[in-house]
Amino acid sequence: MKIITVPIILLILTCVFGADKLALASSGDIEISSHKAVSEFPGGIRFSIEAYSKDVIEEIALRMRIGQQKSGVYEYFEIESAQKVVSELFWETNTSSKYIPPGTILEYSYEVTDLAGNKKETELLELVLYDSRFQWEEVEEDGINVAYHGPVESRAVEILDAIIKTMDFMEPVLGQTDRKPIRVTMYNNVSEMLGGLPPGSSTIRRELITEGQAFTKIGTLLVLGGGRLSEGTASHEVTHILVQRAAGSIYSNVPSWLNEGLAEFGNLSPSFSYDVAVDFAVHSGRLLPITSMPTMPGDPEDVIMYYGQSMSLVEYMVIRLGPNNMVHLLARLKSGEDIDAAILSAYGVSRLELENSWRRYIGAPLYEPPAETSSLPTPVPRPEVKVFSLTPQPGSTSVESLTGNVPGDEVESEESNRVPVGGNGELDGRSCGRLDQSTPDGSILLLAGLLFFVGLKRPLAQVRSKFDSRNH
Repeated sequence: MKIITVPIILLILTCVFGADKLALASSGDIEISSHKAVSEFPGGIRFSIEAYSKDVIEEIALRMRIGQQKSGVYEYFEIESAQKVVSELFWETNTSSKYIPPGTILEYSYEVTDLAGNKKETELLELVLYDSRFQWEEVEEDGINVAYHGPVESRAVEILDAIIKTMDFMEPVLGQTDRKPIRVTMYNNVSEMLGGLPPGSSTIRRELITEGQAFTKIGTLLVLGGGRLSEGTASHEVTHILVQRAAGSIYSNVPSWLNEGLAEFGNLSPSFSYDVAVDFAVHSGRLLPITSMPTMPGDPEDVIMYYGQSMSLVEYMVIRLGPNNMVHLLARLKSGEDIDAAILSAYGVSRLELENSWRRYIGAPLYEPPAETSSLPTPVPRPEVKVFSLTPQPGSTSVESLTGNVPGDEVESEESNRVPVGGNGELDGRSCGRLDQSTPDGSILLLAGLLFFVGLKRPLAQVRSKFDSRNH
C-alpha cells in the first residue's frame, strides 16, 4: 500500500506545463506558451491557454475524455481572432448534462489552428478532478486509489482493503477482468457528500442520500466513510463497476435484478434484513416476479424484497449452478445478446424456468405469468343512414314534433351526440350520417312539405324541432 499526499497547491498547478511539455507542432508558426487546468469542483474545471502564431489564430479547441468512457468531448474556446490569443474555458460540472464525479481522471489536450491552416496539438494531459473544498490525501494499492481528507487515514485503508478483497472474491464469478484503475473519494459526513453528488433537488437528495454511489462507466466511486456499513457499501458499489466491465455492452444493459444481485453477493457485510424479507415473502406468498421486472419497484418494502430476492437468486445461480455458468452468462451479455438468449446459452433453460428452479429450491410457489391476450383494435361501425318517419317504424328515426316550442335546434343520436339543426332546416353532417343531396329521399320531401305548411302559421325562424333517435 502506498500513501500519497496531495497538497492544495498541487491542485492548482497539476496541469501547468512549459514549452518542454508541448507536442511538436505541424508547423513552426504556432507556439503554445502556456496552458493549465484547475479543478474548481463542484462548480467546474477552468481550462486556460496562451498561444501565438505568425498568422491569425482562428480557433482553439479542447479534447477531453472522462474517466474510462470510450467517447470523448470536443469543446471550442471563445476567442477573438488575433496573432496572440489568451483564453479560458470553464467546464461546468454542476449541471446534469456535464456532471463529472469527484476523483475522476480526465485526459485532455489542446488544439490550435490558424488561418493559414497550420495546426498544433499538445500531448495528452491528465487531471484528477479533486473536490476543491478540501485538501486531499490518498492511499493506493493495485490500481485502487482512495482519496480522503482529515485524520481518517485508517478508515481509508479499511475501504481500500474491502475493495481489494471484493475484487479477489468476485473474480471467479465475473471472469478474468482487466483491472483498470478505480478512483474512490471518501467523504466524512452526509453534508460533505451532498456537495459531491450529481445535481438535483436538494430535498430529494437529502431524503434519498445513500452511503455510496458508483459511476460504472467512468470507474469512479463515492463513499460515505463515516457510515456504519461503509466497507459493505464500498464492496457493493465497486461490484457494480466490475459487473459493468464484465458484462456491459453498447447493445444492451445488464438487468437490474442481476446487477443488484451480484452487487449484494459481493458485499462483504450483507444486510440480514434481506434474508428476513425473502423468508417473509415466501411464507406470505408475496414473492416478486423478479426476473420479469425491468426496474426496481417504488414501494420501500418491495425494494427490500427486491434486493433480497436478487441476492438469493444470484447466490443460487453461482453456488448451486456453478460460477462458470455465470461467467458464460456475463460474457454473452457483453457480446450483445439479450438476457433471454444469454440465459438460454449459459444455463440451457428459459428465464422463467431459471426463476422457477430457484423458487423450487427455496420452497416457494412457482411463478406463472399472466396469459397474454392479443388485443386488437375495436372496429368502429359505419354510421347507418336511417329514414325519417312521422310514425315509429323499425329501422327509422321518428319525428316527435315539428311545432312544439322546444328550446334548441338539436338532434340526439344513438351515441348521445347532440347535433344542431340550422334555422333553414339543414342537418349538420354528423346527424345519422351525411345524406347525399343529389339523390332526393321520399321522407326528406315529406318533411320539407310539412315544414312549409307549418311555416304558413308562424315564421320559419321560430320553428323548433326535436328528433328522438330512440324508437318508442
